[in-house]
Amino acid sequence: MDTHPIQASPQRWIVALGLLLVAGVQGLFLWGYTDDGIWVSLLDGMAATLLFALSAYWAWYVLGFVHISITTLFITILGISCTLVGSFFIRWILEFINHAVYTPFILTLPFRLCYVALLWSIILLWYRLQSAAGEREEMENQLVTMQETWMEDRRKAEASRKKEEEAGADAEDCLDRITVKDGTKIHLIELADLLYIQSCGDYVTLITPEGEYIKEQTMKYFETHLSGSDFVRIHRSAIVQVKQISRLELFGKESYQLILKNGRKLKVSNSGYRLLKERLNL
Repeated sequence: MDTHPIQASPQRWIVALGLLLVAGVQGLFLWGYTDDGIWVSLLDGMAATLLFALSAYWAWYVLGFVHISITTLFITILGISCTLVGSFFIRWILEFINHAVYTPFILTLPFRLCYVALLWSIILLWYRLQSAAGEREEMENQLVTMQETWMEDRRKAEASRKKEEEAGADAEDCLDRITVKDGTKIHLIELADLLYIQSCGDYVTLITPEGEYIKEQTMKYFETHLSGSDFVRIHRSAIVQVKQISRLELFGKESYQLILKNGRKLKVSNSGYRLLKERLNL
């Protein structure tokens, strides 16, 4: 159930001043319409306005449950009737307290009926505008939520697509053997036979149990085209096959060196040490 607009508004004092103004106007009209005193007319107007305000406050919640024309008509008739009946009893109480006889209520009924009907028309129009504004805001919030959800789904789909493309590209670009041209000979080096790769400027040296081969290629190329699970770059000048590692030793202060199964020792950088810890689960 929506909160009443007056309760939700931080400027409730404006509504209170408006009700006082309505009560004062009604009291002045009654004073001019009848022969009763000014104070009696003002009290009558204030009491009638209070009854109208209570009926209108209650009507907001009733109309919030049922949005059909017959209900609006019924609530309007009921609210006007309650205001008029309440005004009649207030008029009777004032006569009883003051031991006086005022203008018969039936003579003021046309004015009261027109005045209350006008107020009810204004309040129902205001309620409708408030409901329309709330529905519009709710629709805007739903549209924003749908747009955010759509953008998030699109972002996830795009990220998933890129990930699949990268995985596919990695699978296609991953080397299964290395060819090295040596004069008129072409050597085929299986990755399983590769111990490690040593950088030599614009060239690299491929070390295998059978020998060493020089290839005109960069370390970056082999770092991106060799399987990340089988090879790791332990230094800016060395890429080693994980299966060929025998052990890792502390070398100096906060420095490490790698011992291969064939006994060779390789220096390990700090970044290379972190990669080795991830690969070897150290």
